Amino acid sequence: MSKLMQIDVRIQAVYGSAGLRGNLPNLSKLLKDHRYDRVLDEEPSLYQMAEVLSRIAKDPAIPEGEKRPVLKMMGRIVEIRDTARELLLARRLDELDKALYRMEDCFKDLEQELD
Repeated sequence: MSKLMQIDVRIQAVYGSAGLRGNLPNLSKLLKDHRYDRVLDEEPSLYQMAEVLSRIAKDPAIPEGEKRPVLKMMGRIVEIRDTARELLLARRLDELDKALYRMEDCFKDLEQELD
């Protein structure tokens, strides 16, 4: 590796001017209602949001009925996140891009389930 340069390949959020709240209003409401304000302020990527969904699923303060949609979609989202991690580490960027599109579709489905 070069002493003066490095390669940086990472996944970052690109929510545009609407932000996380505008792109995923129902999920944002769930997060706000249950004091996950820091997540909303930090606006993590959907890749990182997989971990947040895991925390929500285990959070005893959130009623089962409210987290049912999260529980329904979380397994698929975490599975895609794990696949994406492997693809990122292997620098298989075309396949990674496709996996991230699938993850985005899952979050859109989750958004509809939360409606």
